[in-house]
Amino acid sequence: MKKIPIFITLIIGLLFTSCERNNNPVYPYEAEVLGPNMDCGIYQIRITNNLDKAIEKVGISVVAGIYIAENLPVDLQQEGITIVLDIREPKPSELGVCTAMGPSYPWLHVINAKLK
Repeated sequence: MKKIPIFITLIIGLLFTSCERNNNPVYPYEAEVLGPNMDCGIYQIRITNNLDKAIEKVGISVVAGIYIAENLPVDLQQEGITIVLDIREPKPSELGVCTAMGPSYPWLHVINAKLK
């Protein structure tokens, strides 16, 4: 009879320790808002944390870490603030038109963002 409680405790312990935990944060990137891009009028950001992972998602930038942030919430469109966000590569329908008068930065789509 003593073997049954020990066996049940062992099974419960294995279930809790073997479950996969998702440690991905909701806001895996940190960025500085740089202000509106002179070509497109859309705010640009500089990724300051997890730049390598951002490059894997949306591609490399001409100037390290600067991207045009499509879908940046209006309340975060303030030059100089630091934000945390989640991003993805934009769909072709989400890309805008730029004048090509200045440096060309890659676009990214902001999924979620908030003030740090």
